[in-house]
Amino acid sequence: MGREEVVVDREGMREDLLGWNIKEVTKLALSYDSAFQILVELLEDKNPMVRANALQVIKEMIGSGTLTPKRTSMVIDKIIKLTKDDSERVALKALEVLNSLLERGELREEEYDKVTEALMDIVKRGMPILSEYASEGLGKTGASVLRIARKLIGWLFNLIRSSEDRQVQSAAISALAEMAHRTEDRKIFNEIVDKTADLLEHTDPYVQERALLALDRMSTRADMMTKRNRLKVLKKVKEVQGNIKLASKANLLLEKLEKLEGEELTEKVEVRKKLEVSEYGPDDVERLLDAGRADIVAEMAKLDPMVMSQILEMLNSEDPTRKMDALWVLSRVVSHLTPTDAYSVLPTLGELLKSRNPWTRETAAETMAEIYALYPGTAGFFTSLLDVLLKSNRPADVEGALELISAIQKKMPTEEFNRAIIDVLSKLISRKETRGVALRFLARESQRLLEMEPETLLALENTVKSVYGREGGKYDNIIAALVDAIDDIIRLKAGEGTGRAQ
Repeated sequence: MGREEVVVDREGMREDLLGWNIKEVTKLALSYDSAFQILVELLEDKNPMVRANALQVIKEMIGSGTLTPKRTSMVIDKIIKLTKDDSERVALKALEVLNSLLERGELREEEYDKVTEALMDIVKRGMPILSEYASEGLGKTGASVLRIARKLIGWLFNLIRSSEDRQVQSAAISALAEMAHRTEDRKIFNEIVDKTADLLEHTDPYVQERALLALDRMSTRADMMTKRNRLKVLKKVKEVQGNIKLASKANLLLEKLEKLEGEELTEKVEVRKKLEVSEYGPDDVERLLDAGRADIVAEMAKLDPMVMSQILEMLNSEDPTRKMDALWVLSRVVSHLTPTDAYSVLPTLGELLKSRNPWTRETAAETMAEIYALYPGTAGFFTSLLDVLLKSNRPADVEGALELISAIQKKMPTEEFNRAIIDVLSKLISRKETRGVALRFLARESQRLLEMEPETLLALENTVKSVYGREGGKYDNIIAALVDAIDDIIRLKAGEGTGRAQ
């Protein structure tokens, strides 16, 4: 930029964007004002691929710190407009660019206002995926501009209470958690904590669960939390501890909070661990993993975005040991993932789901189920992945799909989901190639049959009985054991029903 201008071929730049020559276009846009002006114009091109890749060029410039405030002002209105593009891919890319700008934190006051209004509109409409990316942006905006934070806090909590759309509620809670995680204003932080604790009284268990996850993330900044808020959160969490759906998360959060309040003898251990974490930085991550201190790395990832980025990159490592280290750490920091982070790891986790290693499959499945609960916009990805895996004749693929379904069902134990699982298992049992995998899975998870209704169990029993004696009686022992277990559960449930009637 500033060098002598040359005549830049607009069509040539357009063809480069269509051909994914991002680096070449970025280099031109950096060097010549005329090229940057053409890039701005191409944001309105009729081809969505051109628009999306033009946005990617701008994102690259933001990342390298070469998008000047003047150039930001030239493009920001167009970027905001593209968040409502008919192409979801373009709209998502526009949101990614806005989030990158907000991460950099160098917008003018009126630009922050424009971006905030656009993001609020997307969150309010509850658009899958888009609203989750928008929530990340709102969190960043609120953490950067105190005036906007005050406006957003009231608006987001009102939205949670007034909306019945879980996508809207999820995005609003995510925005608040992100703001609390980033803000340096103690008053703003504690206002969010205080009002999030009140959400544990919400009538919808889904909102309660999301509030628990948000409070868990906020608890990593306990030094910011007032004594009053610590006691309030502790009291509210204890009140939902008896809820079966929330017990696991409530217990984990209680353990953290009780240690902070000195109610546990292990407080000194926790303090020592915090001191350990503060001694290390991103350069120490690999050394700590080599020393078997993945627990310290997990705590670091919760506090330091650079460490979190390292773990996400490590998940794609060619080194299998590093990959497993990253998976272990990731499985323990899911509630601290931003939407951008969460969506970025799903393809890799999907591949790990196909592993022949049982621990890898199970951990990947549990991590993915946590992401699904955290960001419901991921549903489309899960549907497509399960469709591919369940149609496969490769046992490891089918096992991975069943692990994922089981992990999701644990988080959403509804009769509707139970029937869907039985429908999937029935089809797998009917196929010779997948019969063994499905029957062994059922046998392993037979305790879960207690959660199902008699009608669902009868349908499963009929399917299992229908393949008895097939393949020379290869699976007859498993089938007989399953039939006995199902009969016992049906009799037990019938007895419970009689007892209640009396």
